[in-house]
Amino acid sequence: MDELFLHVHPSDINNNQFKLSSAESHHFLKSLRGSVGDEVFLLDGIGTAFQSQVSAIDNSIVSGNINQSFANFGENRKNIHLALGLIKGKRMEIAIEKSVEFGVKSIHPILFDRSIKKSLNIQRLSNIVTSAAKQCGRSFFPDIKETLPFSDWVDKYRESNLFACHFQGKSKLESIVDTATDDVIIIVGPEGDFSDAEITLLNNHGVPLVNLGQRRLRSESACISSLISVQNIMEN
Repeated sequence: MDELFLHVHPSDINNNQFKLSSAESHHFLKSLRGSVGDEVFLLDGIGTAFQSQVSAIDNSIVSGNINQSFANFGENRKNIHLALGLIKGKRMEIAIEKSVEFGVKSIHPILFDRSIKKSLNIQRLSNIVTSAAKQCGRSFFPDIKETLPFSDWVDKYRESNLFACHFQGKSKLESIVDTATDDVIIIVGPEGDFSDAEITLLNNHGVPLVNLGQRRLRSESACISSLISVQNIMEN
């Protein structure tokens, strides 16, 4: 059987033994057609992976033995966070899914002046985070923070190492990403772009506006482009 990544809650690990939840057991048995004896990688969502083997299936609940653990399995050395304006339709889900795959550490949903979407289904997005992390083999599942108006968010994080992606930005990533720091926050606006007042707010707080290239990108594309670029700069 191909290498399998499954989610195990930290409380379901004890003395090198594991037990999967009902939902994850069902996924293993029905979707993956797993069985006793299969080797699996368990992801606890808080930074550790466990190389394990299924030893029993009791009342459709999967359990087994842990053979080895790996801290920070599938994780970057540096922490990249994403502050993302709420975007409509499936685009928000795509942005979050791909951001998880490209290693984002946390996701900050932001209400901008021009945000069309005003609320999120956090449970659905959390499920997308878990699914994406399992698919790409990440041991840490990014946290989705509380949705905040942009002005409130900037007040809270203004002392952080952050920059905003903007088509008319004058800064280049290579010149503003500090490779000596362990954390950076990328700000991506909604489909309607930042308002003039928000640009002024960013300028007043000294937040650099970064141009990602000669083409105007959709919000979800800007997430992917900026994450890849920042990761390459910070990890090399």
